[in-house]
Parts: sequence; structure tokens; C-alpha cells
Amino acid sequence: MPRIYAVGDIHGRYDLLEPLLAAIHADAASGGVSARIVFLGDVIDRGPESRQALALVIETIRDCPGSALILGNHEEFLLRFLGDTVTREKIARNWFANGGLATLASYGFDERDRIDTIANRFLRDFSAHVEALNRADWMVTAGRYCFVHGGIDPALPLARQDPETTRWIRGRFLDHRGPLEKIVVHGHTPTDSLLPELHANRIAIDTGAVYSGHLTCAVLDEDGGTPPRFLATDDHGEKVEIAEVSPLQCG
Repeated sequence: MPRIYAVGDIHGRYDLLEPLLAAIHADAASGGVSARIVFLGDVIDRGPESRQALALVIETIRDCPGSALILGNHEEFLLRFLGDTVTREKIARNWFANGGLATLASYGFDERDRIDTIANRFLRDFSAHVEALNRADWMVTAGRYCFVHGGIDPALPLARQDPETTRWIRGRFLDHRGPLEKIVVHGHTPTDSLLPELHANRIAIDTGAVYSGHLTCAVLDEDGGTPPRFLATDDHGEKVEIAEVSPLQCG
């Protein structure tokens, strides 16, 4: 039975991602399946090891057939910073205030460097990372599930969704209680409980990893024949622990 592992917002926590991926591979092996992993975006920013986290994501997608990276709004910040030479100063101020400085530090840049110098060197020295982000998906569908970074416009069918909306939407999607075309699996907005949350029409797995230490993965059968399971990290001991956690049932 096809099995998908959806990983929530990493935000530079390579120290959580590495053991979580090991647990994912062990879980897949125990079930006699290969791991198809969908990263829901926001791999970078805020945490200390964005470069390392993104490199591991790229490696994982290469080695695990069918796996994918969905572009998050924080990756959009980076691509806009690199690509928009006209309003780069404005983009930089916004991005830097939202965790971008931590990303640049992980790539060896200093915030005192000229922004054009940073952008040009990034494009030259880390072209493989830029190419991976440019190739990233904005939506993945499988069986009864739809995977996006932030959510969808509940007033539109999946075929008419706008990619930028799926990265940034919050209220109109989060407040929607009616049925959707598929169950939407998303990150972007940390859950109040810092646990994965099961709603009737969506599954929220951004559990605030950069602050809480809980990086969450949803384990899903494409046909929905078995209930979702969840693996999550806990970094509050001497080492990062991985455990199966129960979601908060939200009606």
C-alpha cells in the first residue's frame, strides 16, 4: 500500500531533521515499503542550520523516488531576494526580519555584506540549492490527500488554486469548516497545541519545530484506509528522541 511521509516546517533545525529522517526510513522498512517523503516547505530561516537542512532535503529527494519539496513562503523570500534586482533592498529588509539573517549566516555570509554581493555570491556558489528551489512543487496530490505549504483557497477547486495563495493563506483556509476536494495536509501556521492537529478537512503539522523542538511527520496511506500516524522529535533531553505522538482531534 503506498505510504507517504509528510514533514512539517523545519526552519533550519537540521539537528531535528536528520534523526527524523532516520526514523522515517526505519518505519518504512518495518512496513516493507519505500519511503516517499513530501517536505511541506519552510526548510530554511530562523534556525541555525538552514544550509545543512536544505542540503539534506535535496539529497533525500534524490535518493527516495517519488519524494518532493513544496516551496514555502520562506523559500519564496530567498528566491525573490536573489531574482529581483530592482526591489532587492525592500525584499531584504522583510526577509531579514523574518529569519533570513540566520539563513545567510549558515551559508557563510555576514549581515554587513552588501546585499548585491550576497545575492551574486549565493547564485554563484550555491547554484544547486537555487536550482532545487526553482524546481520545487507548490502542490502535490496523492490519493485522498493534497499537500501544500500553507493551505488552499476554499472557494476554488484544486485545479484553479494560485501557487502564491497556497504558500501564504491563513484565515480563510484555517477558519473553513466545510468539506474540501481532498484532505489538505499543510504547515505554515504553527498549531496552538504544538501537536499535529486533525480536522475534518485538513491535517496541520507545523508544530513550531524551531522553538518547540517538535518536528512532526505525518504517516499517511494514500487511500486513507488506515488512520494517519504521526512521528515527532523532542530535543528537551540529552539527545533528540523520536516517538509516535497522538494528534489533537479538532472536529
